[in-house]
Amino acid sequence: MKAAAGVLVLLLACPAFAAREKKIDPQPKQRAHEKAVTLDVKDEEARSVLKSIQQQCGIRNLILDPDLQGKATFYFRDVPCHTAFDTVLKTYGLKAVVDSDTVTTVERIH
Repeated sequence: MKAAAGVLVLLLACPAFAAREKKIDPQPKQRAHEKAVTLDVKDEEARSVLKSIQQQCGIRNLILDPDLQGKATFYFRDVPCHTAFDTVLKTYGLKAVVDSDTVTTVERIH
């Protein structure tokens, strides 16, 4: 009986395979062709931030709601365009409506 118990302990102490360590990158790699946004602004008007994103992301036509207002602070470094745009919209309480492939309208959420 003692021999069987010794074998059991040995089997438990020596795993069949070694665990592999997986490193998680805190910032996902962006695709080479995907444009990115870099912003470092404090208490910046919504119109100014959206204009900067338009230029950096190559948005051809951006129509802004006349009632658009508000200030916010953003520190982005190489953030993918869609992520930066969505984050800015949520922060200011806005939504984007894509009217066509070349026209995007930004308006307040009612």
